[in-house]
Amino acid sequence: ARRTRHDSDSEEEEAPTNKVNERTVNGLRAGYVSGKELTDTMDKKKEAENTRFKSLDDSTTGRVAETVYRGKDGKKKDPVERKKADDADEEAMKNMVWGKGLVQMEEKMALAKRVEEERSKPFARTIDDKDLNDDLRGKDRWGDPMAGKLSKTQSNRPKYKGPFPPNRYGIAPGYRWDGVDRSSGFERNYFATQNSRKVTGAAAMAWSTEFM
Repeated sequence: ARRTRHDSDSEEEEAPTNKVNERTVNGLRAGYVSGKELTDTMDKKKEAENTRFKSLDDSTTGRVAETVYRGKDGKKKDPVERKKADDADEEAMKNMVWGKGLVQMEEKMALAKRVEEERSKPFARTIDDKDLNDDLRGKDRWGDPMAGKLSKTQSNRPKYKGPFPPNRYGIAPGYRWDGVDRSSGFERNYFATQNSRKVTGAAAMAWSTEFM
């Protein structure tokens, strides 16, 4: 016999439905949202937040709370004392010179001093002006035959005092040199080769004239 399917008593059984939240977390409608609806919803949300914030107590929001000043150690400081300290630091920063070396500062001071001296001198300068003659004598000119015979003014900069490895040009190291030779050894080999040639030449000369 043909088996028949057992059906329920009701011909039409309602399927279970899961209700989905039609609003998102931001209060927007789920699905497609137009630009105008988005703008209106965000404005309403912002207005509601402002209203809620204004309704809160001042002690909760800290709207009228007094500003607390703290030092580097985290301790509270008196506003008056802090204002004085800030003014002192600002004045010190104005007087501080940034990005200038000692030599540049000395040159600047020397130039300012010279400008003040030139202001007090007459406009016309004659051949008997001592400062003018000293300035002209101190200049180096190419091809001057007396340049090597005149004594130059010694510089006030510190110089290195002590022994140092010789070089072909006789240049002394800087006064901060720590005594460690960090060169490639070319100068040392150069002088060793020169001395070896001199010794070999002297020995050959002595041998050639030994039986004369």
